[in-house]
Amino acid sequence: MAGKAVTLYLDERVLDGAKAGAAQRGLSLSAYVNQRLALERRPWPDDVLGLLGSLKDEPLEVPEELPWDADSNRVGL
Repeated sequence: MAGKAVTLYLDERVLDGAKAGAAQRGLSLSAYVNQRLALERRPWPDDVLGLLGSLKDEPLEVPEELPWDADSNRVGL
């Protein structure tokens, strides 16, 4: 994906942390910063996203078919 160039001025502590994070993930510094900024735009926080799939789902049950005469009277438009 082609992007646009941006110049960032970071203090040494933040830059060192970004470089370490990029190295741990095998990413370039640009790719790492892009990924981190994209994560900031997520609509849900990490603790909420961590709940996804954490509950055991009960199997779905197909309800019994109701008879047609139990339906409401309908008027065509």
